[in-house]
Amino acid sequence: MPLTAIGISHHRVPLEDLAALSRHGDAVLDRLDGAGLTGMVLLSTCNRFELYLESASFHAGLESALAAVREALPSDQRGVVDQFEVYVGQAAVQHLLEVASGLESMVVGEAEVIGQVREALAAAGDRASAALHRLFHAALTTAKAVTTETALGASGRSVATIGLDLVESRHFPLAGRRVLVVGTGSYARVVTAALARRDCVDIHVFSPSGRADRFARSHPVIAVDPDGLDEALSSADLVITCSGGEHHGEPAISAGRLAGARSASTALLPVLDLSLSGDVAPDAADLLEVDLIDLAEIGAHAPAEQGAAVLAARDLVSRGVEAYLHLEQGRAATPAVTAMRAHISQFIEREIESANRRYDAETAAAVAQSLRRVSNALLHAPSVRAAELARSGGLADYSRALNTLFGIDVEAGR
Repeated sequence: MPLTAIGISHHRVPLEDLAALSRHGDAVLDRLDGAGLTGMVLLSTCNRFELYLESASFHAGLESALAAVREALPSDQRGVVDQFEVYVGQAAVQHLLEVASGLESMVVGEAEVIGQVREALAAAGDRASAALHRLFHAALTTAKAVTTETALGASGRSVATIGLDLVESRHFPLAGRRVLVVGTGSYARVVTAALARRDCVDIHVFSPSGRADRFARSHPVIAVDPDGLDEALSSADLVITCSGGEHHGEPAISAGRLAGARSASTALLPVLDLSLSGDVAPDAADLLEVDLIDLAEIGAHAPAEQGAAVLAARDLVSRGVEAYLHLEQGRAATPAVTAMRAHISQFIEREIESANRRYDAETAAAVAQSLRRVSNALLHAPSVRAAELARSGGLADYSRALNTLFGIDVEAGR
């Protein structure tokens, strides 16, 4: 069953288009449930909106999936589907491994993407087929190797760290500063950890959905009361927003609210908006007392790729693709091997039943153990050979030989 990846990334469309797609992720999955696919995983991040699919037929599955995505979107957004990129088979495998390793990110080598890939697989639940589970685990294994074995992973770069670098280069060191974080999702954890590494310990957290107290119980932060946002804005040296949709599509902070909260302050307030959908109203950038830094600006300031590190990472990805394909191609031999083992097993079990009738329990057990050990040893070489032939394209001849020599129907052994 062919594996296919479809979707779009920051390389092809503006971030606001990705945000619009992300808002309709659940609707897309609901539509795809009726598209006749074998499995699906949605990977939606600030860099991309991609679907990894398994179907019984490539062309029928692809057309069905694209139609389902188009139908799930509002009429004025359906045109973006025409720009979707399509990766099939080995190309889909390589693409996911590159994505998981940070090679396709807005900030090349970013640290967060491996967690996003892991979360996408977990969120898929029963929608993810066994084949997609194997693919995603292969991607995570390769990404971990890139992180531990190359300078690309060792750099620890991310959207958050690049944004904080911009704040420090434009304004002040973060050590000792008061920071207000708006949001309590997974990215808020990343942000608070990044702040702590820069010796910023006066961190206040506000949640548009009222989860600040719960977040503060497990993180070194101070929860802001539901009605305390204006006061927190007025006293902050830096505001970082990453609510991840907690504000239900509307900006969590309006320009008017910022202007009102900062009316008594003469200090310029840097505001780092790390939300794909935009937690801060765009017109806040027009306020003289605010320096608004959004994802687009962070992308423009992302450091250039590290040539040697990227080459090393791509080499690991290539090896990861080869290892995955080697294992998957060998799996094609499973029906033949299963049928062959089942055929031999029926003779072994008959002999064991006979031994149970003829000998005492201890002797019969020893006979059973010997018979099973011998059958496993005899079947090892044919099983290995079946996997080798599956990879080289000779499995059909192998299956015909089983039928000719032993009357084994491989199809019946599936």
